[in-house]
Amino acid sequence: MFEVIDTTGSMSKTDPRIRAIEGEMIRSHALCLKISSKKPTDADFKGLLEELFQQKIDDSVVIVTPFYCDCGCRMTFGKNITINKGATILSPGKVVIEDNVLIAPEVKIATVNHDPYDRHTLLHFGKVTIQENAWIGMGAVICPGVTIGRNAIVAAGAVVTKDVPDNVVVGGNPARIIKKLDEKKMVGANRG
Repeated sequence: MFEVIDTTGSMSKTDPRIRAIEGEMIRSHALCLKISSKKPTDADFKGLLEELFQQKIDDSVVIVTPFYCDCGCRMTFGKNITINKGATILSPGKVVIEDNVLIAPEVKIATVNHDPYDRHTLLHFGKVTIQENAWIGMGAVICPGVTIGRNAIVAAGAVVTKDVPDNVVVGGNPARIIKKLDEKKMVGANRG
């Protein structure tokens, strides 16, 4: 197991914990290169994913290559998740993906940002949570600290800078609510 450190809040690049993050980035990068050279049907594909994420991955989780994340040990997965090709997940601040989530091709998720005034030294970390039955459209960007609500849809190309409520469609840059969804019409969603 790689050392899992707390990366909540802000951290200076001189903080000794940055070395652990850099080590995890190197480990994750090497594994992502191996994973991206494989087909999901290859015998060692799932084992490489579990090594990257340092957890058991349910058989219902599908990750299409190429795939990149920089801190695999900072991600957790539910069941019945699809992450389509070209996803890039910058995860030192932690990413939680709950059950029944769809992530379209070329989605970008970030959990770290540079300080606007001290951009070369100070980093800010924010956990990203994608709740049950959410759908993230092609090319969407999810920024640090954001929660995507249950059954929410993030439109293709949207840039999400704030939390998205349950049962809505958001789109644009920055993303705004386009419409509300009727939760009673959801098929396959756990409605509690």
